Amino acid sequence: MPPILLLEVLGTTKAAEKLFDLVDSFAESAKRKAAVWPLLIILLILCPEITHTISKDTVEDSKANKKLFLDNLRKALAGQGGSKQLMESAAIACVKLCKASTYINWEDHSTIFLLVQSIVMDLKALLFNPAKPFWRGTGSQNADVELMVDCFVSCFRINPHNNQHFKVCLASSSPSTFHFVLVNSLHRIIINSHLDWWPKIDEVYCYSGELRFMFSDTLNRVIQGTGTHAPLRMTPSLTFIGKKTTSLKFKEKATEQDTRSYKCLLLALVKLIHADPKLMLHNPVKQASEIQSSTAELITGLVQLVSLNTTTQLSQEAMEALLVLHQPETIELWNPDAPIETFWDIRY
Repeated sequence: MPPILLLEVLGTTKAAEKLFDLVDSFAESAKRKAAVWPLLIILLILCPEITHTISKDTVEDSKANKKLFLDNLRKALAGQGGSKQLMESAAIACVKLCKASTYINWEDHSTIFLLVQSIVMDLKALLFNPAKPFWRGTGSQNADVELMVDCFVSCFRINPHNNQHFKVCLASSSPSTFHFVLVNSLHRIIINSHLDWWPKIDEVYCYSGELRFMFSDTLNRVIQGTGTHAPLRMTPSLTFIGKKTTSLKFKEKATEQDTRSYKCLLLALVKLIHADPKLMLHNPVKQASEIQSSTAELITGLVQLVSLNTTTQLSQEAMEALLVLHQPETIELWNPDAPIETFWDIRY
């Protein structure tokens, strides 16, 4: 490392440590701790040598507050902090830790990876618990969803094969918020994959069948809902079914809130098809006739959305997805055994 760069790094580390001590001394009550923990974890990440030092059993007095901070963070994340505020703050801080770790190459053997391993299971258990969805109160849902997406994407980049949270989000019995988090996480993985060590989306191609089912099921709900509800404009501010555990299985009656939720999910699914059609066309173990049938169902569904005049944004995105599906290299994936015949056989 060039001397001038080394001095800059050392200067940043020293300043980060001083700021950590200053902020930590301010955080006396549980309320104050909850307010500053996300900042403290960032400051600690900027001090790799200190992070390494406090990973040991015994540390010098000047570093004891940092070790205590991590211990308290772990306890709060596991629900042992005695305060809901602290648990929620610990979740935010730990997601920031996981996200930061993905920008470090595992070959660097950073101590941060050991910290991540010590908290990631409790973090996923807190954020991806369908029996008790993470919820910080009225008005926090968009922020909660974004936190879950950050966690999902970071966990995928840390270890794409440790996918228990993926299966939880994919389950039809999970809340609709979980489905939305899953689809948006996959979309982010596809469009933002610029570091060499980040795994690619093909790691989850094996779940294409479940994603196609989610698309078809959600499409049917939206089409049924448009017959009884006024047109709904898609906006970034999302309203989901919330804390209730709601299955994707059909109900006798769908409320307006249900319909809005499914429209948001459907839009996210169509954007996912647009971003990487291979994810929905992957059929490694099916017979040629089954592959053709699933491709036809996918394309027919998108065509239905194009003619759905109650949601312009959804119709426009469906057209974009159809254009991508009709690229020559993508048509070959409609049915690899007979792409041309499949192309001419599909009518819509």
